[in-house]
Amino acid sequence: MSPAAPAHRFAALDSLRGLAALGVLLHHMPASNGLATIPLASAGGLFVDLFFVISGFVIAESYGERLANGFSRARFAVLRLGRVLPLHLVMVAAFLALELAAWAFGSGGLNLRAPFTGVHSGEHLLRAVLLLDAYIPEKRNYYNGVSWSIAVELLLYALAATAFHAGRLGLTVFIALGLGALVLQLAGVDMLILTNAVQRGMAGFAAGMLCWLLYQRRAGQSLPAPGLLEPLALGLLLLFVWNAERFETAGLVVVPSALAAFVFAHQAGWLSRLMLLRWPLWLGTVSYSLYMVHVMVMARIADLFLLASRHLGLPLASYTWQGETPIKAIDLPLLPALAVQLAMILACAGVAGLTWRWIEEPARQWSRRLAERL
Repeated sequence: MSPAAPAHRFAALDSLRGLAALGVLLHHMPASNGLATIPLASAGGLFVDLFFVISGFVIAESYGERLANGFSRARFAVLRLGRVLPLHLVMVAAFLALELAAWAFGSGGLNLRAPFTGVHSGEHLLRAVLLLDAYIPEKRNYYNGVSWSIAVELLLYALAATAFHAGRLGLTVFIALGLGALVLQLAGVDMLILTNAVQRGMAGFAAGMLCWLLYQRRAGQSLPAPGLLEPLALGLLLLFVWNAERFETAGLVVVPSALAAFVFAHQAGWLSRLMLLRWPLWLGTVSYSLYMVHVMVMARIADLFLLASRHLGLPLASYTWQGETPIKAIDLPLLPALAVQLAMILACAGVAGLTWRWIEEPARQWSRRLAERL
């Protein structure tokens, strides 16, 4: 493959990433019943590990051979930074704007802390801007806290570029480091720099790279019985997440995640055909935006219910403490709750579509033009 050669698009993996973004959304949904209480939502944060696995596979496919054959690592860095950094900064700015509004006009009881204190502090703002949260064991942060995974991604991009440039030995070392990270994660080790977040990213990314190596070794061979393998692989992943809270080995989610990524990379079964339909593909396209905006959107909807609850004197929402963490929750009977939760999902998807159209995609195109000049 020449340095400029385009890579094959694994559209089914894009759609799978979109479904993972929905899982994370459910995990953060501010509600006391309905979709927010099912086990897939309670442990939905584990779908981030699927992000890391898919990212490892796709980066290896898109850039692995090119980096090995001399593709500029500076160009690679510009392309990846342009892909993830602009939307991150926009979201941090949006959270900062809310905090400034609370400082200037008061929060109306929608923030139980004084402005710029606790996880809203200036220190946390600086950590968010510089993407440092992933390297600190206590990574809670008001300023778009989901960005911890973006910090890990950027580290993984740098390590992967170095590994591919070093050839087969580099890949071997990277995969060995990923296995070591998984061992540390399962052992409960969480330390400065080599945090649980970094361990999750390294284990997942390395698993994705290993899936890519196996995919390449098969040289386009078809999967046996893909119509059975696809629902089996996806079912095993969902079953693991569903039961994850019962065990202390949640880090092993990387195994069914890698199996799902490898199977769906072949795009050969009936589930893949469903994932290649318009709406799953669109969801995959906006998955990064959905991941980045969903907390902001759902929290503002919860704020509306809190205000309505106070003005109407009805128990529509609550705002309580869980340890040192304030928790907002919409409290409605089951059927109205499900309707509101569906509306929240649609609202998040709508905002994600806008941020993809006006922020994410223009930034990606700009970074491509910049990289071509390097």
